[in-house]
Amino acid sequence: MDFSNKKIYIAPHNPKSTMLAKELQEQFSFTFLGFIDSFKKGEGIVAPHSIDQSCDLILIYSPNHFNAIYSGLLVYNTQAKLFKVIAKQGEYLYYGAKEIQKQRKHYKRKELKHKLLSLLVKLYDKLPLERQKYLFIAKDSITSNNKALYLEALKRGVDAVMLTDNKEQYRELKDHNLPVVWLESLYALTLLVRARYTLEDQANLTQTLSLLSSSQEKIQMWHGIPLKRLNKLQNIHYSVLISPSSFVNQSSLQKVIEAKEYKDFGYPRNDLLLKEKLENNDLLLCDKELLAFVQKHYSSEHKIAFYMPTHRESRAASKPPLDFESLNTFLVQHKIYLLVKMHHFATESLEKKDLSNILFHKSQGDIYPLLRYSDLLITDYSSVYFDYLLLDRPIIFFDYDKEEYEKNMQGFLYPYKEFTPGLHVQTQEDLHKALQEILMQDPFKKQKEQLKKKLFAHEDAKSGQRIIDYLQKNIYNHNTNIEEEQ
Repeated sequence: MDFSNKKIYIAPHNPKSTMLAKELQEQFSFTFLGFIDSFKKGEGIVAPHSIDQSCDLILIYSPNHFNAIYSGLLVYNTQAKLFKVIAKQGEYLYYGAKEIQKQRKHYKRKELKHKLLSLLVKLYDKLPLERQKYLFIAKDSITSNNKALYLEALKRGVDAVMLTDNKEQYRELKDHNLPVVWLESLYALTLLVRARYTLEDQANLTQTLSLLSSSQEKIQMWHGIPLKRLNKLQNIHYSVLISPSSFVNQSSLQKVIEAKEYKDFGYPRNDLLLKEKLENNDLLLCDKELLAFVQKHYSSEHKIAFYMPTHRESRAASKPPLDFESLNTFLVQHKIYLLVKMHHFATESLEKKDLSNILFHKSQGDIYPLLRYSDLLITDYSSVYFDYLLLDRPIIFFDYDKEEYEKNMQGFLYPYKEFTPGLHVQTQEDLHKALQEILMQDPFKKQKEQLKKKLFAHEDAKSGQRIIDYLQKNIYNHNTNIEEEQ
């Protein structure tokens, strides 16, 4: 789509839309009028009622709140000006009025489902029936905390089911005869009505979960210790938020996720790093070929490094300033294998490269069972490095875009240098030097140990056990209270 010579707004104002604006300005010559946002104020941000009506286009880039924003902007603008932006397979796609209306029909069906869910929940509340199911919810992808706790629940004989709309992962669980249900099905709706617990490590179904009964408990594990700032989750109140320590809760998560209780049981995914031996089901959703490769070469004459940069909000920002052919030559000379897992914006182009000592992991899938077979982690601002502290192995921070990234995310939650114990490099030449240095001697052991004690209340492979023990005890108490009332 050609934006040349247009007068354009982008809605809302967030890191995703900021990076979209930057990327478009690099490609086209147009007049950027600013961001539209009903909840934020600042330079370059306007409320919907203050829009310059002479604008040509309004681009709405919000995966979770598009329909609400679209409906609000329709009051002040014609359909012809409004475009939906989505990111798919490393590209931005732009949908106009015709495509939006097709998708709005799907949204209306979703609204009908919500009305039905609300009605069924209220009816079920009036019946003398107990809710006992543990319902794991995984929209888009089954991520590591959800998977690890789900498997622990099944191993303990808990009545647990995974809901997902990821076709590939759905089929894999089905192939292993594990209880999984398609998230968009009517059957999933009935399971939501009957669930005792809903468990998730994301927050992209808050509207659905907010319709459940007060007697149904919502458990949020989140997907890692945050370094970057988070927006407060609106319109949902969890029963329990689980994190690795009270420090993490009090300094970050508690400020953006509301819950009745905050528990420092630890992240179940870290059990896969620390347990003495992995079980067959622990390897679900893993890249089996890469797993076999790292298992074969770990503790050999070669060293194994993982490069896992954080999610970035645009295609251009996602591509690191690396010459992979040159990097591969260096790795061959120094007997290092590098396993790369990147966001989908960059993965499409990188996976096609055929390099002897660099292997590319798909953007989805569980990499934690592989990570234990590594000698070194290279990252930037990803929460994976916090978990990696539990392995007490070297870390390199390839933070080539720190100033831009920090500005776009409106700062870091913690003092950056204090909370990133490792060598910091910004160029490929310095990365090569750092790989040689830190594999010989890691001068950050003391700093890492101090940070680990602050971030983790437990350093064992029992996070999943603690969570399930707590929930089962809670169910027993709940059922006892029901009997006493009757």
